[in-house]
Amino acid sequence: MKNMIIIMGSPHTNGNVARAVDSLIEGVNQNNVKYIKYELCKMNIKNCIGCRKCIDNGGRCVLKDDMHEVFEQIKSADIVVIASPIYICQVNGFTKTFLDRLYPLTDRWHKPRFGKRDLIMLYTYGAPVPFLFRRYMRQTGKALKAMGLKLKKTIILQGCTSIDKTKNNEKRLKKLRYIGSKL
Repeated sequence: MKNMIIIMGSPHTNGNVARAVDSLIEGVNQNNVKYIKYELCKMNIKNCIGCRKCIDNGGRCVLKDDMHEVFEQIKSADIVVIASPIYICQVNGFTKTFLDRLYPLTDRWHKPRFGKRDLIMLYTYGAPVPFLFRRYMRQTGKALKAMGLKLKKTIILQGCTSIDKTKNNEKRLKKLRYIGSKL
């Protein structure tokens, strides 16, 4: 049985990212994949303070918040899904704070401290142009490789000009269910 952790960065728990994640989960449910989903907007995750103490103490962050539970789930996961809307050309604030806090997953030589996991990045944004933020998305995937998160798939849902744009797009939802069924 595979283990998957889903990190949902959107503050809209019924919006485009949430609906996309739900469709992905519908596909995953067809397989023998156990998953846990975190909604960052409902969690207490503090900003990284750059103290680098996690480097010297075995990957344990000194901040006391909900991130400790997430770290343990990531360490036991086979697949990590990070889903975020794009705001002002990059992931939103909830997701950016989360990404910054992944630093304890790497060691002082920028090698994965706890092994490697497959990474799926799911992005939504309003512009109708596919791959508009391709360079940013590619760079984010490369940066996470040092944490042991190897980018396997990038899912892009462009044209999300309202928070419910994905809700009635059956073609898009079907594709997400299909992707989920192949995990």
